[in-house]
Amino acid sequence: MRRSKAAAKRPLYVERIKDDEIGLKAVILTGLLAFLLAAGCVSGARELTPAEINTLQPSGRIVNDVRVVSVTARRYRFSPDPIVVRSGENVRLEIISLDVPHGFSLAAYHIDVRIEPGKATHVTFIAGRQGAFPVPCSVYCGPGHTDMRTLLMVLPAARPY
Repeated sequence: MRRSKAAAKRPLYVERIKDDEIGLKAVILTGLLAFLLAAGCVSGARELTPAEINTLQPSGRIVNDVRVVSVTARRYRFSPDPIVVRSGENVRLEIISLDVPHGFSLAAYHIDVRIEPGKATHVTFIAGRQGAFPVPCSVYCGPGHTDMRTLLMVLPAARPY
Protein backbone atom coordinates (compact mmCIF):
# COMPACT_ATOMS: atom_id res chain seq x y z
CA MET A 1 0.00 0.00 0.00
CA ARG A 2 1.46 3.37 -1.04
CA ARG A 3 1.10 6.35 1.26
CA SER A 4 0.60 9.91 0.06
CA LYS A 5 3.31 12.51 0.72
CA ALA A 6 1.23 14.06 3.50
CA ALA A 7 0.65 10.66 5.06
CA ALA A 8 4.34 9.85 4.75
CA LYS A 9 5.13 12.77 7.09
CA ARG A 10 2.86 11.30 9.81
CA PRO A 11 3.92 8.26 11.73
CA LEU A 12 2.19 5.06 10.56
CA TYR A 13 0.86 4.26 14.05
CA VAL A 14 -1.24 7.50 14.01
CA GLU A 15 -3.12 6.31 10.93
CA ARG A 16 -3.73 2.91 12.51
CA ILE A 17 -5.10 4.50 15.70
CA LYS A 18 -7.55 6.58 13.68
CA ASP A 19 -8.75 3.48 11.79
CA ASP A 20 -9.07 1.58 15.09
CA GLU A 21 -11.07 4.45 16.64
CA ILE A 22 -13.51 4.37 13.72
CA GLY A 23 -13.89 0.60 14.07
CA LEU A 24 -14.41 0.92 17.82
CA LYS A 25 -17.09 3.58 17.32
CA ALA A 26 -18.90 1.32 14.84
CA VAL A 27 -18.79 -1.58 17.31
CA ILE A 28 -20.11 0.62 20.15
CA LEU A 29 -22.95 2.03 18.02
CA THR A 30 -23.92 -1.44 16.80
CA GLY A 31 -23.94 -2.74 20.37
CA LEU A 32 -26.05 0.18 21.56
CA LEU A 33 -28.61 -0.38 18.80
CA ALA A 34 -28.77 -4.11 19.62
CA PHE A 35 -29.32 -3.28 23.30
CA LEU A 36 -32.11 -0.81 22.50
CA LEU A 37 -33.84 -3.34 20.25
CA ALA A 38 -33.58 -6.06 22.89
CA ALA A 39 -34.85 -3.72 25.61
CA GLY A 40 -37.86 -2.79 23.52
CA CYS A 41 -36.90 0.89 23.28
CA VAL A 42 -36.98 0.69 19.51
CA SER A 43 -40.16 -1.10 18.65
CA GLY A 44 -42.08 -2.30 15.64
CA ALA A 45 -45.29 -2.46 17.67
CA ARG A 46 -47.94 0.13 16.98
CA GLU A 47 -49.67 2.10 19.69
CA LEU A 48 -53.36 1.48 20.28
CA THR A 49 -55.63 4.49 20.13
CA PRO A 50 -58.02 5.25 23.02
CA ALA A 51 -60.95 4.34 20.74
CA GLU A 52 -59.38 0.92 20.05
CA ILE A 53 -58.74 0.32 23.75
CA ASN A 54 -62.38 1.13 24.60
CA THR A 55 -63.65 -1.49 22.15
CA LEU A 56 -61.38 -4.33 23.30
CA GLN A 57 -62.98 -7.55 24.45
CA PRO A 58 -61.10 -10.27 26.35
CA SER A 59 -59.43 -12.90 24.15
CA GLY A 60 -60.17 -16.60 24.36
CA ARG A 61 -62.75 -18.19 26.64
CA ILE A 62 -63.31 -18.96 30.32
CA VAL A 63 -62.83 -22.66 31.24
CA ASN A 64 -63.15 -23.63 34.92
CA ASP A 65 -62.47 -20.03 36.05
CA VAL A 66 -59.36 -19.74 33.86
CA ARG A 67 -59.13 -17.51 30.78
CA VAL A 68 -57.72 -19.79 28.07
CA VAL A 69 -56.24 -18.02 25.04
CA SER A 70 -54.88 -19.83 21.96
CA VAL A 71 -51.93 -17.88 20.57
CA THR A 72 -50.23 -18.62 17.25
CA ALA A 73 -46.78 -17.47 16.26
CA ARG A 74 -45.60 -17.24 12.68
CA ARG A 75 -43.13 -15.07 10.83
CA TYR A 76 -43.41 -12.21 11.90
CA ARG A 77 -46.49 -11.87 14.07
CA PHE A 78 -48.50 -13.22 16.93
CA SER A 79 -52.24 -13.78 16.82
CA PRO A 80 -54.36 -12.54 18.50
CA ASP A 81 -52.82 -9.08 18.53
CA PRO A 82 -53.29 -7.74 21.16
CA ILE A 83 -53.91 -10.49 23.71
CA VAL A 84 -56.62 -9.11 26.01
CA VAL A 85 -57.40 -10.31 29.54
CA ARG A 86 -58.93 -8.79 32.69
CA SER A 87 -57.11 -7.85 35.87
CA GLY A 88 -57.30 -10.60 38.50
CA GLU A 89 -57.96 -13.40 36.01
CA ASN A 90 -56.07 -16.68 36.00
CA VAL A 91 -54.70 -16.86 32.46
CA ARG A 92 -53.53 -19.86 30.46
CA LEU A 93 -51.91 -19.17 27.10
CA GLU A 94 -51.67 -22.09 24.69
CA ILE A 95 -48.97 -20.98 22.25
CA ILE A 96 -47.99 -22.78 19.05
CA SER A 97 -45.60 -21.88 16.23
CA LEU A 98 -46.79 -22.52 12.71
CA ASP A 99 -43.39 -22.29 10.99
CA VAL A 100 -40.06 -21.90 12.82
CA PRO A 101 -38.97 -21.67 16.47
CA HIS A 102 -40.10 -18.45 18.13
CA GLY A 103 -39.95 -17.03 21.62
CA PHE A 104 -42.63 -15.46 23.81
CA SER A 105 -41.21 -12.98 26.30
CA LEU A 106 -43.55 -11.28 28.76
CA ALA A 107 -41.06 -9.53 31.04
CA ALA A 108 -43.72 -7.98 33.29
CA TYR A 109 -44.65 -11.50 34.43
CA HIS A 110 -41.13 -13.02 34.25
CA ILE A 111 -42.12 -15.28 31.36
CA ASP A 112 -39.77 -16.20 28.51
CA VAL A 113 -40.46 -19.46 26.69
CA ARG A 114 -39.28 -21.04 23.46
CA ILE A 115 -42.05 -22.09 21.07
CA GLU A 116 -41.21 -25.04 18.83
CA PRO A 117 -43.07 -25.55 15.53
CA GLY A 118 -46.14 -27.74 15.88
CA LYS A 119 -45.80 -28.17 19.67
CA ALA A 120 -48.14 -26.41 22.08
CA THR A 121 -46.44 -24.54 24.92
CA HIS A 122 -48.59 -23.64 27.93
CA VAL A 123 -48.01 -20.55 30.05
CA THR A 124 -50.05 -19.68 33.14
CA PHE A 125 -50.11 -16.54 35.25
CA ILE A 126 -52.45 -14.25 37.14
CA ALA A 127 -53.06 -10.92 35.40
CA GLY A 128 -52.15 -8.79 38.39
CA ARG A 129 -52.23 -5.22 37.19
CA GLN A 130 -53.87 -3.22 34.43
CA GLY A 131 -51.90 -1.90 31.51
CA ALA A 132 -50.27 -2.70 28.18
CA PHE A 133 -47.28 -5.01 28.33
CA PRO A 134 -45.00 -5.66 25.34
CA VAL A 135 -44.49 -9.25 24.21
CA PRO A 136 -41.61 -9.55 21.74
CA CYS A 137 -40.39 -12.72 20.08
CA SER A 138 -37.27 -13.71 22.00
CA VAL A 139 -35.84 -16.29 19.57
CA TYR A 140 -34.33 -15.05 16.31
CA CYS A 141 -36.71 -16.13 13.54
CA GLY A 142 -35.46 -14.27 10.47
CA PRO A 143 -34.97 -10.76 9.10
CA GLY A 144 -38.34 -9.49 10.42
CA HIS A 145 -37.63 -10.74 13.96
CA THR A 146 -37.30 -7.29 15.56
CA ASP A 147 -40.80 -6.37 14.37
CA MET A 148 -42.40 -9.53 15.77
CA ARG A 149 -44.26 -8.47 18.87
CA THR A 150 -47.70 -8.17 20.35
CA LEU A 151 -49.19 -6.59 23.46
CA LEU A 152 -50.78 -8.12 26.51
CA MET A 153 -53.61 -5.74 27.39
CA VAL A 154 -54.88 -6.16 30.93
CA LEU A 155 -58.27 -4.47 31.28
CA PRO A 156 -59.95 -3.55 34.57
CA ALA A 157 -61.61 -6.45 36.39
CA ALA A 158 -65.16 -7.24 35.25
CA ARG A 159 -67.85 -5.65 37.39
CA PRO A 160 -70.33 -8.10 38.93
CA TYR A 161 -73.92 -7.26 38.02
